Amino acid sequence: MKNCLDYIINKYKADVIRLLTDDLVGIYLTGSIAFGEFYEGKSDLDCTVILKTPLDMDKVGALGKIHNSIQHSKILLESQYISFDNTGKAEADTLPFYSFRENELTLGKFNANAVTWYTLKKHGITVAGVPAAELDIATTISDVKSYVKSNVSTYWQYLLDTAREPSSPRRKAALTDRAVEWCVCGITRMYYTLTQDDITSKGGAVEYGLTCLPGWTHRILKEALRIRRGGKTTLYDSRYVRRREMIGYMEYMIGVIGDM
Repeated sequence: MKNCLDYIINKYKADVIRLLTDDLVGIYLTGSIAFGEFYEGKSDLDCTVILKTPLDMDKVGALGKIHNSIQHSKILLESQYISFDNTGKAEADTLPFYSFRENELTLGKFNANAVTWYTLKKHGITVAGVPAAELDIATTISDVKSYVKSNVSTYWQYLLDTAREPSSPRRKAALTDRAVEWCVCGITRMYYTLTQDDITSKGGAVEYGLTCLPGWTHRILKEALRIRRGGKTTLYDSRYVRRREMIGYMEYMIGVIGDM
């Protein structure tokens, strides 16, 4: 897989430089790969391309062809193309920019949040151009923590409420491995940021949780980590019991975070 991943990154780098060279500030990897936690068939390959000026409309079609030429069944490249003066702002202050996701280039504000900008600033992997550490991005960890608190009270609370609702399709979905991984790792990652003043991977957050959260949480944490890392043997005899413990864990963590 590594050879395939390297091929995609290198081909994408060469094609983007060829197309955007005069306007390019840099190409950066963020997301899971920036934390050394990229899993084939599970992790997206997240990329931010920073430009001197907003993306020229004449280049949009060519970028679509670049993405279509390197799509891989087990490695999904998702990129955002944003001008430097539009980078590092709160979503409300960010002007729409082009992102390639779900196999098309769309204009919007996908992933325009403090977590994205801080990850780029502190953990981003430079593929080409100005080193990530030298980018003058104003986002601070305080901005990230404010975003996280809001995200927990809205998005994560909504996930919890719908997982508890008997008539919600999300309650049935909460029985799946994917839901356990997403919910347990995700809310624990929020907790890590608020207590450690940094961002880490989903797996790293769960490992941290196992060092400091109450013992009754450890089985669901270990189950989420097993799923995340491809372990075969579940720690549960019943998916219904697992769902109950996942919901209980989310209730607990949202409460803890709400009191912080």
